[in-house]
Amino acid sequence: MYKVLLVDDEPLITKGLKALIDWEDYGFEIAYTAESGEEALAYLKENPIDILITDILMEEMSGLELISETKKIQPQIKCIVLTGYQEFEFIKQGLLLGIENYLVKPVDEEELLTTVQNIGQKLNIVTGGESTRELTTLKDNILWRFMNGEIEKCDCLERLSLYHLKFNQQYYNVSILNFEHYQKANVSNEIRNFIEEHYSATCIYSPNQEIIIIFGSTSEEDLYTSNQSLVNHLRDGQNEAGIFYLSMGKPVKLIDEFEESFTYAREYSLLQLYSAPNVLISDRLSIDKQDELKKQQEFKENIVKHLVQGDEESLQMIDLFFQDFTEKTKFISPQVVKKYTFDLMSYIHYSLKSDDHLSQYTAAVERIVYSSDSHQMKTILQEYCNELISSINNQVNLRSPIVQNVLGFIHAHYDEGLSLKTLGQQFHVNAIYLGQLFQKEIGVVFSEYLNRYRLEKAKELLKTTHYRAGEIGKKVGYSDTAYFYKQFKKNIGTTPSEWRKI
Repeated sequence: MYKVLLVDDEPLITKGLKALIDWEDYGFEIAYTAESGEEALAYLKENPIDILITDILMEEMSGLELISETKKIQPQIKCIVLTGYQEFEFIKQGLLLGIENYLVKPVDEEELLTTVQNIGQKLNIVTGGESTRELTTLKDNILWRFMNGEIEKCDCLERLSLYHLKFNQQYYNVSILNFEHYQKANVSNEIRNFIEEHYSATCIYSPNQEIIIIFGSTSEEDLYTSNQSLVNHLRDGQNEAGIFYLSMGKPVKLIDEFEESFTYAREYSLLQLYSAPNVLISDRLSIDKQDELKKQQEFKENIVKHLVQGDEESLQMIDLFFQDFTEKTKFISPQVVKKYTFDLMSYIHYSLKSDDHLSQYTAAVERIVYSSDSHQMKTILQEYCNELISSINNQVNLRSPIVQNVLGFIHAHYDEGLSLKTLGQQFHVNAIYLGQLFQKEIGVVFSEYLNRYRLEKAKELLKTTHYRAGEIGKKVGYSDTAYFYKQFKKNIGTTPSEWRKI
């Protein structure tokens, strides 16, 4: 656990910060809260602390004065300042003191968590015997939040003025560099410095163990040339990057479009799973992923079938799922693994269609959001499936054999013309009785369950194939295309074409 000291002359603020996030769940411990700089300094003289979070304006001793004195006692400490308003003169002073970030009150939960998680990753590197990264966190946070749509352009540029950083090129693109030895701080710093010295580019360290690069140039072609040149440099091995992938977002002309270019880069980074390593992944790289997508879809369907039956073989299947990530190469970006893990978990959750599992699902999703390596993600996914198996076995024990058989038949033949009448004939039971029994044990009427299941299959096909929406409707069992569109819009909230773009 990393120790955190909270300092604010308003006790309600420190109490609020303590309650804002589940600190211990993310590896942090609130060691002490102080109501003045003097009280905090006295504690710091006797107790080691990893992170200091302090109000910037306090009586007698300000937050900046506290940070300055603290650095003399514990130079390695990481500092975050709180302010009631965006006062850039104070922020400039904090910048000189090496603050990690400043948070405007009332503190945003997500920004606080992102900041402390980012600091935690730095501390992990330091405790692993590596030297700390350059003090670039504040600038990195500004650009990171801007490219994720969390702050406006004017706010971003005002904050970046602290660094005299301007964007005045004709064309830009945002690229994502994933590389094997990211955790080695000296390697990451060397690569970042090389990029900023040899290219018209600005780099940031993202919370996802990546270097994000904003390339600038006078033409789109020059952007491609710069990206490929960096790939060629990294291939020579002198920088010790190890295996890497550079994913290039589409060229744009305005700073307002950085977010769009970044989104494209993120989508291209997912192609690591289908590509050889040490390449530039862009719109110019031709990759046929249809066979792999079909294989993934079959795998997801199989694991759901085993889970529905309460079969523990699904836990072994998760091992195979993660082994596939290293089939072509021994390194895949943790962010890419996270995306595919999310997809599998989401597929499992929506295929099972039970509100009873919602709390388990949301808890697992939150844990994966803040996971930093594939081993952690595999453990979380296996624990989630294990909980599902226990829950499903308890439910199955309460279900009649008829309903269990009907569910299995629906999952295998959802694309056919199913009805209570045909199912009653299939299993030699009265259709009216079957409908009543199904609703009692499953919690929804048969037609609603079948409709939901077909829509989830349609969502999968929209994401994994190039079939037109009308064709997909027919493939999942809707004979009437107009009815499929109506049901999709009603239940999902968008048209099939709109959902495909999400």
